[in-house]
Amino acid sequence: MSDISEVTEVKEDTQPVPPPQPTHYEAPSGVPPRRSGGCGCWIPALLTLMVVGILVVVGLFLPPVDLWNRLFGEQYAILSAEANAIADNGLTLAVDPASPGQNFGVALQSVPVNTFLTGNSQAEWIPAARAAVPPNLALQSPVYAVRTTGTAPQAVTLEVAVPGNVGSADLLSLYGWNSEAGAWRFLPSHKATTGNSINATVTDLPDQVALFQVAPPQQPTVLVTVDVVQNLSTDVAQMATIITPAGLQPTLQGTLTGSLAAGFDLNSGYLVLPVVRNFTDPRALDPETVTSILSNRSLRSEHVAQLASFAGTGFDGILIDYRDLPVEQRANFTAFIRELGAAMDNLGLSLGVVVPAAESVEGRWDTGAYDWRALGQAADILQINLGIDPTTFAPGPDQPVEAMLRWAIGEVERNKILIGLTARSIRQSPGGLTPIGYAEALAGLGNVEIEAETTEAGTILPGTEITARLDGFQAVANRDANTNTPLIEYRDENDNLAATIWLTTGDALRFRMDRTVPFAIGGVAFTDLLASDLAGDVLPAIMNYKLQIPSPSTEKNLALRWRIESAGNVVDEITTGLNETLVVTLDAPDGNYAVNVEVVDEASESVPRGGQAVALYAPTRTPTPVPTATPTPSPTPTQQVVAAAPPPSAPVAAPGAGSIAVGSFEYGGHVTSTSSERAAGAMRQAGMTWMKVQVRYSPGMGAGSVSGIINDAKGRGFKVLIAVVGNPGDLASGGTGYMDQFASFLGGVAGQGPDAIEVWNEPNIDREWPRGQISGATYADLLRRSYQAIKGANGSVMVISGAPAPTGAEAAFPGQVMNDDNWIRQMVDAGGLQYMDCLGAHYNEGIVGPTARGGDPRDNYYTRYFFGMVDTYWGLIGGQKPICFTELGYLTSAGYPPLPGFFSWAQNVTLEQHASWLAEAAALASQSGKVRLMIVWNVDFTVYGSDPQAGYAMIRADGSCPACNAMAAAR
Repeated sequence: MSDISEVTEVKEDTQPVPPPQPTHYEAPSGVPPRRSGGCGCWIPALLTLMVVGILVVVGLFLPPVDLWNRLFGEQYAILSAEANAIADNGLTLAVDPASPGQNFGVALQSVPVNTFLTGNSQAEWIPAARAAVPPNLALQSPVYAVRTTGTAPQAVTLEVAVPGNVGSADLLSLYGWNSEAGAWRFLPSHKATTGNSINATVTDLPDQVALFQVAPPQQPTVLVTVDVVQNLSTDVAQMATIITPAGLQPTLQGTLTGSLAAGFDLNSGYLVLPVVRNFTDPRALDPETVTSILSNRSLRSEHVAQLASFAGTGFDGILIDYRDLPVEQRANFTAFIRELGAAMDNLGLSLGVVVPAAESVEGRWDTGAYDWRALGQAADILQINLGIDPTTFAPGPDQPVEAMLRWAIGEVERNKILIGLTARSIRQSPGGLTPIGYAEALAGLGNVEIEAETTEAGTILPGTEITARLDGFQAVANRDANTNTPLIEYRDENDNLAATIWLTTGDALRFRMDRTVPFAIGGVAFTDLLASDLAGDVLPAIMNYKLQIPSPSTEKNLALRWRIESAGNVVDEITTGLNETLVVTLDAPDGNYAVNVEVVDEASESVPRGGQAVALYAPTRTPTPVPTATPTPSPTPTQQVVAAAPPPSAPVAAPGAGSIAVGSFEYGGHVTSTSSERAAGAMRQAGMTWMKVQVRYSPGMGAGSVSGIINDAKGRGFKVLIAVVGNPGDLASGGTGYMDQFASFLGGVAGQGPDAIEVWNEPNIDREWPRGQISGATYADLLRRSYQAIKGANGSVMVISGAPAPTGAEAAFPGQVMNDDNWIRQMVDAGGLQYMDCLGAHYNEGIVGPTARGGDPRDNYYTRYFFGMVDTYWGLIGGQKPICFTELGYLTSAGYPPLPGFFSWAQNVTLEQHASWLAEAAALASQSGKVRLMIVWNVDFTVYGSDPQAGYAMIRADGSCPACNAMAAAR
């Protein structure tokens, strides 16, 4: 690592004072001897004069006069407050007049470019210095030798004139020759705001200084982070220069916890640098743990030792990604990285550091807790995560990205810099900017809806005119010429802007990556390159960037490609504009047909939207029943045809340590309040990462009412699920108008930044849905409206369908209850699956362990058993969506009075069973491959009466939490 010390840019109003003239010295004249008439006095006098003369002469040749060097040696200009600068052939060296040092003298010598390159000079240092010039550096100025005498001041300013024949100043950097290290070291420097020079302020003067032009890398670096839930694809592996598998986090003891993402190969053509992060999800950061480590010197050294030891087990280095650190930790974080950099140097390994983008504050760049200059000297890689706003990439000296990168290359050696980008598209809404997938970006267009005259049996007669359109927002397609990015404006029925979608195509991403080229920056970094929903030309664009091959530019004008299909055949294909309606007359043989549509562009990118089935039958004497739609070969089925369910899950052994599998499965708990530190502490002990809170909506309620709930959960490091339920009476009286109000509220909630929203609660019973109106199809309509509002506001929010109450009592209570399986079946048939990310489920009536498939003394109805619920629901949806248990609990009266009569079925469940069954359920859910999320009902409720909520709670009446211990042991 470089030993160049702190450097700062010269202020605009600092002007060098003309160099002083060398000071001349004269020896004092001799004093003539006094005449004497005898020799008795003059001999001693003569001897005395000789001794004095000798001493004077010797003194002249000793410091501080040093006459020999003044006459025949290096000629130094002594700098002072009055004469604070010296110049030579394009280099000006200056000191602060207020602090010029003590007898600080400077001698400058310049070696012309040709002389240095050809080796014609007699200077001994030139051969080694010339041989050590890196191949990407081209000398542009004389090489200036700097000699000093006396005591130097704390800082010295160097100003090197830019030669007139040099191209872009953005490719120029100052380097100093370090003869002891035998290497040229980067000197942080910046172009002067006035004039044409490159300025640096150093605290340790190098022996020689020169201005070099930096060539862009022949193959820029491509760094790819692999998250624990991702798989490293072959295409990405072949393209990557560096793979950084995630999964490790620091602990309060300075050690590391977690396990690395799998799939990388230490013997492949890429480097492997595990990334250590203070988060598992970037929306829930943990700066407190890192702050505790940095603030304790011994703990900091222990953490360095742990990191170096881990990196030395076969990896090529390590990447540190500690986010959101307080600015007060700037010095401590710098010291930590310097210590870690030295340790990695000793091992011959690389160190990378991830930092946020700098912010322009009152004309200066603010980097918060991250001292770029110091970090750049200590590390080999500085990954600067740029923002996701596409407009900031517009070219221009005053544009955010260009201006910041121009400053960055003056602080950090440019080949060390990687810019962090997103490969996903961007939704811009009142809630802010959100990365989304390419298909999700087009979801606002909606799905196919059909209008046609039908028979009493619901069929369409041959020759009937059919009108098909997409039922989503009106879409206005455009292109931002400044950033080469296509965009879509989604507008509502009143022509109000609902959202702007910035499509990250290959062209758009290549434009952003090419911002590195004018500055010869090292390359790019991605954390989402393995996301499943990127534009199809993104990976080829990155490969072309790496190889520095121009990408073929295409104007991607979006259109709709309609297909009318029968089983196995395309009957007709028509292309229309994005908002055009399709009008066709279907005159074909009797049968089932489908109207499918894809969003396409000239580059052959296609994204299917949901289609519709059409039953075409000529009239017959016997009415033909409405047929089931025939499946079509389209990637998106014309309706949600449910495939046969796989075989039931096999029993899984009770969990031991490590049984709760990490990956896409996560678990958490329902809490009384997200501000409860009591609940949060118990949940952390259990390994939970999600908090759930239920909110009841009433008309006129503002979405901002949930912001405190969300912020409290995030502030404690948890993801948050907001379950929103309305009022059955309001729904009964308000109908679809109320549904729209409810959906609008959910859109507002999504804008507050939750991680998931559950749409309603137990809508199959009259406690939560209007009596006599319970219908899975009606709920699917509410879900559709809600899904579109949520995704329109914040595409990253997971939408969970309202979990039905597990019940088989519809025959006993007609109109009041619908069996949960029948209700789900109705919802699926109405197309509900396409408006959810996860199927909501409740399981809360178990009195046998979750591995059991029989033996409940009440009966063997499937809702009695954990796997009965999982397998039944999985079969109903054909495995098309994962299952999210938004309530899963076991009831016990331990520590409380006997259970009320309606809950007496759980009277014999012990506290030990309650704890172990929760842990087993989490393990089985995580291993099933069918469950995405499990929320325990509940963590800390204390009400125990006719509804014994406290009997389900993990935290018991005495404050203990056996379930926390059991779940922690199963991790």
